[in-house]
Amino acid sequence: MKNNLKLIRNFLPYMVFVLIAPLTAQDKSQPKTMVSFEKVQLADEYTTEGASIGDIDGDSHMDIVAGTRWWKGPDFKISYAYGPVKDFAIPGYATNFFSFPGDFDGDEWTDVLLVGLPGTDSKWVKNPGKWPLPVSNWTNESVPKYMKAQDDVGHESPNFVNIIGDYKQLLSFSGGKIVLGIPGSEDDVPWKTLAISPHDLDRFPVFSHGLGTGDVNMDGFIDVLEKRGWWEQPKDWDEKIPWVFHEYLFSPDQGGAQMFAYDVDGDGDNDVVTAMNGHGYGLSWHEQVISKEGCIDFKEHQIMTDNPADNLYGVSFSQLHAMDIADVDNDGIPDIITGKCYYAHDGRDPGAEHPAVLYWFKTFRNDDGTVEFIPYLIDDDSGVGRRISTGDLNSNGKTDIVVGNKKGVFVFFQK
Repeated sequence: MKNNLKLIRNFLPYMVFVLIAPLTAQDKSQPKTMVSFEKVQLADEYTTEGASIGDIDGDSHMDIVAGTRWWKGPDFKISYAYGPVKDFAIPGYATNFFSFPGDFDGDEWTDVLLVGLPGTDSKWVKNPGKWPLPVSNWTNESVPKYMKAQDDVGHESPNFVNIIGDYKQLLSFSGGKIVLGIPGSEDDVPWKTLAISPHDLDRFPVFSHGLGTGDVNMDGFIDVLEKRGWWEQPKDWDEKIPWVFHEYLFSPDQGGAQMFAYDVDGDGDNDVVTAMNGHGYGLSWHEQVISKEGCIDFKEHQIMTDNPADNLYGVSFSQLHAMDIADVDNDGIPDIITGKCYYAHDGRDPGAEHPAVLYWFKTFRNDDGTVEFIPYLIDDDSGVGRRISTGDLNSNGKTDIVVGNKKGVFVFFQK
């Protein structure tokens, strides 16, 4: 009897969760969708906080990169190493946060940019697919030469994206500024950084949340989004003067994940989508409106809060620490992909013990101009890390999803 009582006490939190879980408290049934996914777990070890997609070996098939390993597409059954393969303990944090594919030396082979814990220096490795090394054959003598990239990469949602020019830059915080890291023209030379903001250590600390890009004012130039507002790219930027800041509090909390500007409601201007708190609750889209003074302003529309009753479909989950947008159902309108970051603070965040869910939210435009985001559960035992990657991995014309976190590395093939 005592053993039975002990067993019940051990499982009581989970039993209670099943009864009150917001995922089952749906107020409105989701319309049926033809979208479905097949889940494949590539690794069950904790190796990274963000997996990426790129053609690593130059065979025209997309591969998956996570930590210091990459999986060869299109079947992803074989993996290779381009650095010492290390599994990290939980609680704790991987030193591999992000792996961004790109050609940094101009030889038309894909290299990999490695970004570690916020505040550390990034590095890149040449052509890991040109001479692939099986994981089982990895030795210390196999270590390739890592090249210097951007020093002091801050923020928990940096991104490698084309903002200026015809090439990608690393968007991050560094040295108390928002900066663009410019790949160098020579190997093993630190990347140049261009500051788009004034210096302010309190405002742009190492550990930060909420950062992204999009053409807010529709002038053809990509602007930078952060939780306190947006930075307008000058038309003729001299790479020295700070960009013009437009204040608007997208997130009153600590900020969430990657941020995006796109035309949510189809009225011809770009709105902003953001998570409210990467370690708490909240997901909103901010409708672009024009103020009485004739300036760009925004109006918040909540998609999800900490209360399931605030969502039309009764859905609520915490720790939205990674997000992406993609046209999941091929209707021509971008949708939101996000989920719960499993143990983002090693169990100290609200809702940490709830299932590690992954969702896509369909952007549905009503005839009256309003918008609904219809949530569809993809999986309840994977979640997200600090980055979600999307793309067509099997050339069937549909969006697939890749995540890496403390539960492992996962790919979700859309059927």
